[in-house]
Amino acid sequence: MPVESNARNLDQQIQVGKAKVLEGHTKLVSSVFVKDKLIISGSLDNTIKIWDINAGECLKTLEGHTNWVYSLFAKDNLIISGSWDNTIKIWDINSGECLKTLEGHTLFVSSVLVKDNLIISGSYDKTIKIWDINTCECLKTLKGHTHNVFPVLVKDNLIISGCQDKTIKIWDIITGECLKTLKGHACTVRSVFAKDNLIISGSWDKTIKIWDTDSGECLKTLEGHTDWIESVFVKDNLIISGSNDKTIRIWDIDSGCCLKTLEGHRDYVKSIFVKDNLIISGSDDKTIRITPISLFPG
Repeated sequence: MPVESNARNLDQQIQVGKAKVLEGHTKLVSSVFVKDKLIISGSLDNTIKIWDINAGECLKTLEGHTNWVYSLFAKDNLIISGSWDNTIKIWDINSGECLKTLEGHTLFVSSVLVKDNLIISGSYDKTIKIWDINTCECLKTLKGHTHNVFPVLVKDNLIISGCQDKTIKIWDIITGECLKTLKGHACTVRSVFAKDNLIISGSWDKTIKIWDTDSGECLKTLEGHTDWIESVFVKDNLIISGSNDKTIRIWDIDSGCCLKTLEGHRDYVKSIFVKDNLIISGSDDKTIRITPISLFPG
C-alpha cells in the first residue's frame, strides 16, 4: 500500500537525539506545558516549576495549591493551574505571584485551558465551567457527562471534552449546548487533541482513536500501547502519545502506523507537549525529559 510505504519511509527518516532529564519535583509530574523558551510543570508535590528549556535549569517554584497540581496552561504572562484542591489559580509568569484563585468546582479540577478571555475547566464534579479570566466570574456550567471530566480542549467555537464515562462530547462554546456525543472507547477518555476536522483521543482502553468532528464517526483506531494512554499531542501529520507502559509512541496520522517507540522514562508517562523539534514529557518517575527529534523531515 502506498500509505504504508510512505509511513515506512518516514520511520526511516526520523532521528531521535539524546534526552535531557530535568529533576526537581519530589512526586510525579502530572502536566507539562511549553511557553516560548519555558517549560512549566505541575506535580503531585503541589507545586508548579518553571524551567529554562535550553539550560534545563529550574528558574522558579510556585507554591500555593494545597493539593496536587493536575493541569496547566500558559497565555501571555499568565499561568493557569487546575488542582485537586478544587481550585484554579492564575499566576504571574514573571514574578511567580498568585494573582487570583477561582472557586466553584466541588471536586478536583482535572483540566484547564484559555481561549481569548475565557478559562475553560473540567472537573471530577462531572461539569465543565467557563470563566471570565478578568473578573473570575463563572459564566456557564456545562452539564451532561455522567462521570469525572478529564481533558477539555477548544477548537474554534467548540469545546471538546473527554470523560470517565467513556465518551467525548462536543459543545457550543457560546450557548453551552452539547452538539454531539462520540462513543467508541471502552474505558476512560484521558486526552483529546484537535487537528483540522479531526479529533484525536487517547484512552485507558490502550487505544488512540481518530474521529471526524463533523460526523462524529470514528475513522481509525490505533493499537500498540500495552497500558493506559495518558496524553496525546498532534504536530503536523504525527500523533505523539504517552502511556502507562512507560513509552512514548510516534504515529503517522494518515496510515495509523506506529513509526517510533521512545523509551527512557522509568514509570508512567503522564503528559506530552511538542515544541519545535522537542518532545517534552512528564512522568511518574518525577522527571521531565526533553527529547530532540527530527519529527518533520523533508
